[in-house]
Amino acid sequence: MSGVLVIGGGFAGLVAAAALAARGCRVRVLEAAAEVGGKAHAIEAAGARVDLGPTILADLEPLRALFAAAGVALENAVSLTRLDPGLVATFPGDKRLVLHADPAAMADHLAELGPAARDDWRRIGELGARAARLAAHFYANGDVAGPRDFLRFVLGGGVRLDDVATFARHGSLARLLEAHVRTPELRRLLGHCARFLGLDADRAPAVTLVIPHLFATAGIWYPRGGMAALARAVRDLAVKHGAEVETGAPVARLEVADGRFLAAVTRDGRRIAAEACVAAVDPDSTGRWLAMPEASVPSEPAYAARVAWWVVEGMPRRPIHHAFHFDAEDAHPLYVAVPSLTDPTLAPSGVSVLYALLHGRPGVAAGPAFAEEVRARLVRAVSWPTGRVLAHGVAGGGASCYGAAIGPGLFAGFRPSQHVPGVANLVRAGGGVFPGPGLANVTRSGLRAAELVAPGART
Repeated sequence: MSGVLVIGGGFAGLVAAAALAARGCRVRVLEAAAEVGGKAHAIEAAGARVDLGPTILADLEPLRALFAAAGVALENAVSLTRLDPGLVATFPGDKRLVLHADPAAMADHLAELGPAARDDWRRIGELGARAARLAAHFYANGDVAGPRDFLRFVLGGGVRLDDVATFARHGSLARLLEAHVRTPELRRLLGHCARFLGLDADRAPAVTLVIPHLFATAGIWYPRGGMAALARAVRDLAVKHGAEVETGAPVARLEVADGRFLAAVTRDGRRIAAEACVAAVDPDSTGRWLAMPEASVPSEPAYAARVAWWVVEGMPRRPIHHAFHFDAEDAHPLYVAVPSLTDPTLAPSGVSVLYALLHGRPGVAAGPAFAEEVRARLVRAVSWPTGRVLAHGVAGGGASCYGAAIGPGLFAGFRPSQHVPGVANLVRAGGGVFPGPGLANVTRSGLRAAELVAPGART
């Protein structure tokens, strides 16, 4: 098959383009921005490079699959570091949990949270393995968008009925944790993993437990150069196999006739025809371009992520690459990354890059007051360096970076379909139609989009 148009040069679009090009398809990517990467973008400031989007990887399997399909080992294309400790969580009362790769060290840290913590963690490990089986079954069996898909999912083998029953019975992540975790600090930490979907724990499906399961078993990884560098590596893979990538090319509308995609029309009036199209943008944009509301996935937005960053002389008194700081019960936990601790290419010697993120309702962009609030919390958490600030800024908050909010229930996270209703050769990709833990599931959405538009193409 030839002639596939990919709209959107974020991770999902770049992955779809690389997978299609590696299959022998002729691929063209249109990206509205001046650079590819989408949410995985970085800026230069005071001689340092600061990622403003995602900062870690928790599941390397879809990236391994992409690079392997293109004949390259992931580790030969990208330098990856497994963080150990993977993360440090701090709680009121000077309590901490350090997520170690070594089970014995992990057990010692759990004991500091109280007598029930080790048993709680073991129980969550067992439930997390069940969640992982359900998630893997979903990845292998495709969309669960209706009753027929549900029957195919449940009866298709590869998953046990008790796996389904456990997560169907509890519904939300909060209810699952209330039933199985007695340690308050663990409930807060595990419940916070719902924020990887832009949700509170009482809104997230119970199967969201797969996220901390991945943290504990597959590890937490950092790509040298940051996520923007990883996006460029995927772009280079696509280009190596013949894909054309055009930036600064916003789309105005899509042409469809007789239930088939025909062409995209750019804002400067160019008509770009293709045999099939992957719309790696938010579902509302696809619906707007088609003038078909049914092509959208209407819902309230998930949380927005507001980021404050600094380039500072020195390093924090507690130097940690990746941390969650929990304050009062009603406060959003503060996520902090100091990637320069792991990656010396990000900043000059003796200089730290700090990245701090808080979630909140979308609609209010981050500003100076937000930065001051975050800085005060960093000082309280002993995560503020001692030297002078060389550069700082804020980003995000105006819109959700997670797409539409989903709800509790076993299949809530599996509901959005990558198929566009009524258009046979147009499929969607991205976090808005494939919710899950960060870039891993965005990557999976691109891989599946390639398979949907070019099944059986040369590999």
